[in-house]
Amino acid sequence: MGLFSSKLDLKPVFQVLFGIIVIVALGALALSFSIDGMVKSGLEDTTTEMMNTSVEVDDVSISLVDGSGTISGITIHNPEGFSDRPAIKLQEIRIKINISSLLADTVIADEVHIQTPELYFEQKASGNNFDALTANMDGSSSSDTHLIVDYLLVENGTVMLMADIGEGESVKGEFSQIKLEGIGRSGSNTMEQTLRQVLEPVLQKALQEAIEQGLMDKAKDALQDVLDG
Repeated sequence: MGLFSSKLDLKPVFQVLFGIIVIVALGALALSFSIDGMVKSGLEDTTTEMMNTSVEVDDVSISLVDGSGTISGITIHNPEGFSDRPAIKLQEIRIKINISSLLADTVIADEVHIQTPELYFEQKASGNNFDALTANMDGSSSSDTHLIVDYLLVENGTVMLMADIGEGESVKGEFSQIKLEGIGRSGSNTMEQTLRQVLEPVLQKALQEAIEQGLMDKAKDALQDVLDG
């Protein structure tokens, strides 16, 4: 009887342990949602302010276990003076973040892998949209948060090159790979400064592609035809 009573006495203990497990699981889930939302809103707000144009992020999902995750559907719209088409579309970014750094002044991304980015280069008589975006990034930084990206890989990018002059020209280009390491390690980079160091080489690749495909010459010829006409 004593042994039987002892077993019965363990039931409340198991109930309490089960309750603690449920509470911890729910807390971890809530924290996960909080981190996802924090990264999503922070990315949208920072890039919108930095590039002086609308930036939208569809979804962010980060694991609390190892800091791995994905950012889906980033759309960077054209700056003022250009078409309503997006300037940059990033369908999927795989990331690995140092989770503990999210609570510190410096956020550390161990890896950032951007797959199949789509860029839409637009040439007008007054200039092009990528130069305008780069010029917007020259503004002063307002963020107190610092960001380090230890390894960046951009793969299989496509560039649609458009000259909105005269009847217009359109050419499609591609670039295979961009690799960068230690972004933000050499100094105390703000969020804006590091994002700029991530975006600039991608834009430069697109501009290089525009030159190699001869779009710049086509735009100049079209402009000359308009002036001569």
